Amino acid sequence: YWAYQPITRPDVPAVENENWTRSTIDAFVLARLEAKGLAPAPPADRAALLRRATFDLTGLPPTPEEVDAFLADDAPDAFERVVERLLASPQYGEKWGRHWLDLVRYGETDGYERDSAKPNAWRYRDYVIRAFNDDKPYDRFVLEQLAGDELDDRSIDSLIATGYYRLGLWDDEPVDADQAYYDSLDDVVSTTGQTFLGMTIGCARCHGHKIDPVPQHDYYRLLAYFHNIYRDIEQLDFKKKAFTLNTQREIATDEQRAAHQAAAAEHEAQLAQLAGQVREFEDRIFDALTPPEQEDARASDKVRATLLAERREAVLMPEELQEYLARKDEHEKLKQSTVAPLPLALAIKENGREAPDTFVLVRGSVHAPGEQVEPGVPTVLGMDDPEVTAPADDAESSGRRLALARWLVDEANPLTARVMANRLWQHHFGRGLVRSSNDFGLAGSPPTHPRLLDWLASELVVADWSLKAMHRRIMLSNAYQMASVDDPAGLAADPTNDVYWKFDMRRLTAEEVRDAVLAVTGQLNLKMSGPSVYTDIPAEVLAGASRPEVAWGKSSDEDRHRRSIYVHVKRSLAEPVLKTFDSPDTETSCAVRFVTTVPTQSLSMLNGAFFHEQAAALAERLEREAGGEPRDQVARALTLALSRAPSDEEVARGADLIAAWQKDDGVDARTALEFYCLLVLNLNEFVYLD
Repeated sequence: YWAYQPITRPDVPAVENENWTRSTIDAFVLARLEAKGLAPAPPADRAALLRRATFDLTGLPPTPEEVDAFLADDAPDAFERVVERLLASPQYGEKWGRHWLDLVRYGETDGYERDSAKPNAWRYRDYVIRAFNDDKPYDRFVLEQLAGDELDDRSIDSLIATGYYRLGLWDDEPVDADQAYYDSLDDVVSTTGQTFLGMTIGCARCHGHKIDPVPQHDYYRLLAYFHNIYRDIEQLDFKKKAFTLNTQREIATDEQRAAHQAAAAEHEAQLAQLAGQVREFEDRIFDALTPPEQEDARASDKVRATLLAERREAVLMPEELQEYLARKDEHEKLKQSTVAPLPLALAIKENGREAPDTFVLVRGSVHAPGEQVEPGVPTVLGMDDPEVTAPADDAESSGRRLALARWLVDEANPLTARVMANRLWQHHFGRGLVRSSNDFGLAGSPPTHPRLLDWLASELVVADWSLKAMHRRIMLSNAYQMASVDDPAGLAADPTNDVYWKFDMRRLTAEEVRDAVLAVTGQLNLKMSGPSVYTDIPAEVLAGASRPEVAWGKSSDEDRHRRSIYVHVKRSLAEPVLKTFDSPDTETSCAVRFVTTVPTQSLSMLNGAFFHEQAAALAERLEREAGGEPRDQVARALTLALSRAPSDEEVARGADLIAAWQKDDGVDARTALEFYCLLVLNLNEFVYLD
């Protein structure tokens, strides 16, 4: 089967129209086109190309200034420099990090009925964004997530990366705790198989895979690599199991630890000093009490407090009483305060160097163990099982995960590079060369261009696993820069555009819709990293929660306008705007988002509070930047939203609409402008990418 064969770098095919082949990628695409008697579409309009590239790499629209600069740049390398600028943008990591979070089922709560929080899960999200921005080699990226705590050169980042294991569902009130434990391991096995190998190995949990050559034996051999990661919960009582699964690991630097110790020491010293000052005053008051009162005070703190309150004015001078009360208040406040804790991350920790025995579970039941198995990789790949190096006597883990991770990124592995190269292509062209990006097996789609896929996979390895290098190769090809125009011959011969005779138009993702609206209206806050934020959610949505008053947090106006990747991901309460536009399910790995066209999308954009709020913000921006002339306001609105200069007809039609609303509906100029801004945000051209 093609997916399980070694990757060999194919020869570049010969083509008739050599003038069209700007890159090796073009030769592979054109060879298929010529074989079907088709010609590639003409180049995309330059403004459309800039908008395509900017959304692809940053998830945001280009600014009017960026459009003008690109259109005025006639140099042959103008687009190449655009690509370099976008790859260097911090927003690149936010856009491509979101693709990765889909794959690893990123969520910040456990799911199930209680849907408890996963403390500090956001650090993993920030790690992913940093990794993409830093162009961390993909092989290192894989190693850190699967075995960051077992690396010799482990770092704070590599510990945070192991939060990968903690992102899934976790039942903290299971009927069968042992079965729930194996469910959590199955989540890891299934996610790892799909994300890194493009294999639905989870289908072999209860029996041999019904379609792919994966016996049940192989499933449990792979599970054995992870069998030690949740052992620390086995000896704990029922209520602590969920807490222990979310165990935090300290990720402080030496400087942070030293500063924390100094702050803690200073805090204790201040407490002791204030306590001594308060005690001096109270001893004077206490000494003035009668012997029976002193005896009562010794027996009860409550009596002592009452007597001190009653007699302090009789013993202390007014200025002394004022100082005593001030010191006492200061002491109480200081006792309630705490030194800022050291930073923690949701990460992994094994329970020592000895992993438990692993057994094949008959029909997947934890109560029916079968034959014992050792760690091993899928036999269908025909590769030797990686050697697990014996851990040191003082090691905290078994070393099994590191062995697996190194096998995954071994150049001889036929799947890892193929799967990632396919994902890169998918997110530039709207679909992978293998459409079923998480399933390279017999039930998945065969590659439309198998030789191109192998060339991309080998090129990824040759480029030292640099994802940014692969972006350059793809985006600087003529195949990527084609227009999205239809052609009768192409539609007749290849209606699904399998051979890429044109560029496929796509709708913006959920995050792109929301972020683009905020960018166009001037409300977008580009602050990066940190704890997640909360948007405003309608009361009607919150009413469906078991405890509406605590179901969702509250953020400042500034924070709730941050990019969508920073919005809190709660499994039992999806953010409405994002969910309306098909944000992913977080229960399992999501490789391909379903793109729906449903009435609720139009209703949300026309009537939703978020879109009305942003329409008002856009109107304010237009008045500030374009003045009070409707034609100027319309031109500016269309330029901002569509990333191109509007035609005279479009400007005239928009100005006429604003005038008609004022005349026929009796609204004032500002309200009419807001109506028009809402219309602009509802344009198909705004939410679709050519």
